[in-house]
Amino acid sequence: MFNPANQAHFSLDIEGADPDFKVLAFTGHEALNQPFRFDIELVSERSRLDLESLLHKPAFLAFTPDGRGVHGQVFGIAVGEIGNRLTHYHLTLVPRLAYLALRHNQRIFQHLSVPQIIGQVLEDHGILADAYHFRLGPKAPPPRDYCTQYDESDLHFISRLCEEEGLHFHFEHQPDGHLLVFGEDASAFPKLGRPVAYVANTGQVADEPVIKRFGLRMEARTLRVTRRDYFFEKPRLLMEAAHTPLDDLPQPDLEDYDYPGRFTDRDRGRRLARQAQERHRRDYRLADGDSDEPRLVSGHLLNLSDHPKPEWNDLWLITALHHEGKQPQVLEEFASLDSAIDTLRNTATQALGLSASQSDSDFKQGYRNRFQAIPWDVPARPDLNHPKPRILGSQTAVVTGPKGEEIHCDRHGRIKVQFHWDREGQADEHTSCWLRVASSWAGNAYGAIAIPRIGMEVLVTFLEGDPDQPLVTGCLYHGVHQPPYELPANKTRTLLKTDSSPGGGGYNELRIEDRKGQEQIYIHAQRDWDENIEHDQKIRVGNQRHDRVEGSVYSEFLGEQHHTLHKDRKTELKLDDHLTVGNEQHIRIGSNRLVEAGQEIHLKAGQKLVIEAGMELTLQAGGSFIKLDPGGITVSGPLAKLNAGGAPGKGSGLKALGPWLPASAALAMAGNRLNTAQPSALAKRLQEAAELEEEEEEEELEATETGITLRIGLFFDGTGNNLGNSALTAQCQRDDRELYDAQSFDSLVEHCKRYGFKDMSPEGLFETAPDNSYGNAASNVAFLYDLYTDNTADQMPADSQRGAIKVYLEGIGTESGSRDNLYSQATGQGSSGVTARVQQSPSAIAEQVTLFLSKNPAVSVIRLEFDIFGFSRGAASARHFANEVLKPEGGVLAQVLGPARLGLPADFDWARDVQINFIGLFDTVAAINAPLKGDFSVNDYNPGVNLYLPAGCARKVLHITARDEKRWQFALNRVFPGHEELALPGVHSNIGGGYRPQQTERLLLTKPEVAVVTPRRPLEHSRAWQQALREADRLMGRGLPGSGELSPIAWRAAQPKHERGMVPSERWMVAVAMDRTVYGDLSKVALRAMHEAAVKFEVPLKALPAEAAFQLPDDLVPIAEKLLDYARGASNRLTYEEERYLLGRYIHTSAHWVPTAGLLLNKPANHRLAYNQRPQEGYPE
Repeated sequence: MFNPANQAHFSLDIEGADPDFKVLAFTGHEALNQPFRFDIELVSERSRLDLESLLHKPAFLAFTPDGRGVHGQVFGIAVGEIGNRLTHYHLTLVPRLAYLALRHNQRIFQHLSVPQIIGQVLEDHGILADAYHFRLGPKAPPPRDYCTQYDESDLHFISRLCEEEGLHFHFEHQPDGHLLVFGEDASAFPKLGRPVAYVANTGQVADEPVIKRFGLRMEARTLRVTRRDYFFEKPRLLMEAAHTPLDDLPQPDLEDYDYPGRFTDRDRGRRLARQAQERHRRDYRLADGDSDEPRLVSGHLLNLSDHPKPEWNDLWLITALHHEGKQPQVLEEFASLDSAIDTLRNTATQALGLSASQSDSDFKQGYRNRFQAIPWDVPARPDLNHPKPRILGSQTAVVTGPKGEEIHCDRHGRIKVQFHWDREGQADEHTSCWLRVASSWAGNAYGAIAIPRIGMEVLVTFLEGDPDQPLVTGCLYHGVHQPPYELPANKTRTLLKTDSSPGGGGYNELRIEDRKGQEQIYIHAQRDWDENIEHDQKIRVGNQRHDRVEGSVYSEFLGEQHHTLHKDRKTELKLDDHLTVGNEQHIRIGSNRLVEAGQEIHLKAGQKLVIEAGMELTLQAGGSFIKLDPGGITVSGPLAKLNAGGAPGKGSGLKALGPWLPASAALAMAGNRLNTAQPSALAKRLQEAAELEEEEEEEELEATETGITLRIGLFFDGTGNNLGNSALTAQCQRDDRELYDAQSFDSLVEHCKRYGFKDMSPEGLFETAPDNSYGNAASNVAFLYDLYTDNTADQMPADSQRGAIKVYLEGIGTESGSRDNLYSQATGQGSSGVTARVQQSPSAIAEQVTLFLSKNPAVSVIRLEFDIFGFSRGAASARHFANEVLKPEGGVLAQVLGPARLGLPADFDWARDVQINFIGLFDTVAAINAPLKGDFSVNDYNPGVNLYLPAGCARKVLHITARDEKRWQFALNRVFPGHEELALPGVHSNIGGGYRPQQTERLLLTKPEVAVVTPRRPLEHSRAWQQALREADRLMGRGLPGSGELSPIAWRAAQPKHERGMVPSERWMVAVAMDRTVYGDLSKVALRAMHEAAVKFEVPLKALPAEAAFQLPDDLVPIAEKLLDYARGASNRLTYEEERYLLGRYIHTSAHWVPTAGLLLNKPANHRLAYNQRPQEGYPE
């Protein structure tokens, strides 16, 4: 509570400024899915403050002396009444997110998920990865091919995306900053700590803050949701999804049906339908209440207790909250207090819809709030308060594509464009999504199509006005692209004219001229013109016809040919004329036939030659002649010989050439270009025979090709983890002392002391273990390595199709049997660093392959498949190794695995014969830095290491991350977007393993604070001690320290020099300390989740054995089953008590304030830095 009444409890701290403000009063409103706003009335003895210098500064409004409150930025400040000593100021505090309402933009995002888009927008405003966080389940929102921000503020855009994906957001506050948290289910909401009691408002002051009023209302809501859409790639598939809750209570059948549903696959549709139904039912049960508990924050889970209705004593999600605080005691003159704060109260009352009775009560001093809440297990889907902008009408855009191309389209004829408002597009193939192009006619393999070309201006409309669904409906000429013919001079022409591509310089054209007296249809073919007429062709030419063929003419007529000429035929052959008649030739000439040959006429008949004339027949040569006429036969010549020897004259003989068959127009499907002749039947038979022969040769080759697929498992252990060194000291971590006789036990103790184990407890456990690889237990990577199939010592059966080998790479900074390499452990570099382990992998692989082949010399390995696992920095090595595999020739692996090497065939092709099957990662922390170059940063730079795993790089990528890791120096390198991430309870090694079965934690959980102790103010009354008590109470509410001890401690600090006359004082350091035992079994849950996923994708792992190292303790089994169901995709979440039990017994404390070698290496952060993966230049090469 806020006692005593004469002390000020509210304070405002503005970073980098000291305006000497005292908080007089404040009101504030906060709710899920919206920025908060606090209006604060302040007084100060300084009347001439530089108001502008305070604008935009971070500030913290504290509700209580222990630092509970709201952090934001000064959004507005004003000076009010100036009194004799005090000046009144009014200040508005908002989150950094609120500034996004002041910037409007129009831009396009492609192939990014909603979290990625939101992250990019936030970082544009300087809200970096340490100021926002996504707490999403394993099925995060999928990437969007195309997402447009159009004529809307950045805040409206982000809010709209969250509403479309069913994401919510809230804020978490610390004195030095606020964190924006996005989530999709209740697991994103933190608990407030200890329960808050309900005490009916009787007018008496309670000892502790309580809930004074708590009510519940229920209201009718839509019961079921149906969504329908259409996807042009699957036009016959009914794209419809529906969702109805599983509720047996009778309710009216109230349906929400909507089209379009904005989905292209049914799974997405079902998800959107479910989210819409959950949105309708979110406030079906809505609680509201009044309290004076300052710990209440929207987006947090309230644990209500002591209510007379037992079923209400549960967790409730606070969805909206109105704060009000007054402390008139800061005034020496406060006559105008009531009027000063009335405006604030009225504004906040309207924001939350409070009743006038509460607003106008006689509340004069202290703190109070009113809140709304819903049951914790009801999905908090946001309302659709930010509609998607609609583009009314059409826009123009310019067609774009790759540099050097003129036409760019996909198999559907879709194109890409750049809108005139797009400032970020580069006029290339990435400017937009694929846009369908409207056509005058479109059927199944028939219709009309004209692909707009790069550089053309096109008319774009938007389906349903949706900026994300553009459609090209036409093309436009402009000042540079002019019509083919000058207008209006040629306004009577209708035409289709193309341009040869690439390069231009040619065209095809169909032109229709309608000018009276000049009507014309003109056709121009730049190259070939093919016609294919399935039946008759009839041509009538009213006047003349002119044909000019500048090459050869080939004609073939399979039927008869009839020609009728009504006038003369004039034909000139400038070379030879060849005529072949298959049977008879009949020529009828009405009058004369006159034939003249310059040299020779040769007539030859096979059997008979008849020359017949009605009146006269004359043969004449060399001055002699024979004439036959009705008067007789006249022979005239110098000499006439009959049977007097000699020889007949000879002709040149027939040399007729046959015609070539014409190339026919292609008999092809509609729309195919007609430019080549079809092969004859004989040619087809010959071609089919050749193809059959080729197929038989291939079958014969395949029949002779024998070989196996070799599966290679790679296991990269984490920093400080070493399978061999853990095995050396495994007995030092056992708790079964009773199994040893006295002599064996003494020998064990001496063995363990050599490796740094000491301080034996009465139970026979070493309480102090070495902080190195000898003190760590085996990791989950080491366990999976043990379970992976190994055929190096097996002789494979003759019909084997698969074999398997495995390779273990020691953890970063370790070496079996030797001291750890501290430089590599600190920096991730050096001889046992992240990339060094990848460089060492080829020789290790070659060694195992050689062993396998020595047992199987006759086996040919024709394909390679990789399974890759890693933990911590070893996960970074695993990702870097995967990128080496993805390189076209195998990267570093090419030195040992290539054609004709290690049993691989001579025609081995890396791109064809190698693939990655499974990549399993535990909590990737690359943390590469270069201290010698001054680089101690915690960021995602990580020089020399490629962490990017492109989509499709493996059949499956699974990354299990540590939900509760909070170390400042422990940034997470995500595989999102593109791959599945699963966040499980625990810190780093609770996920990847390595904790001993049982450990003692003696830690400082809070930052040591200075307490000044005087004779009149003992240590227990100091602010530092009181704050430590409150923090200890908060931690115990969360479940710490389990069965251990947790309390404030103090120790004397260096004392200042006291001057004469000063009040005697001492300086003490105060912090919260914990001493407890914690158990190392939680990592077995992550091991099971990874093992199950890997086996699903055919990773050759043996079943988990019944050994103690693999088995769960009985008390952890129910919790583990819930977590494994969650890993399989269920929405199971742990109860409040289960979370407390885990934290108290199984979740280690990795972040604390105990120095290591004088350095705060494990310093806690408010939240963990996490970096999304992004492509790295040059990979894969």
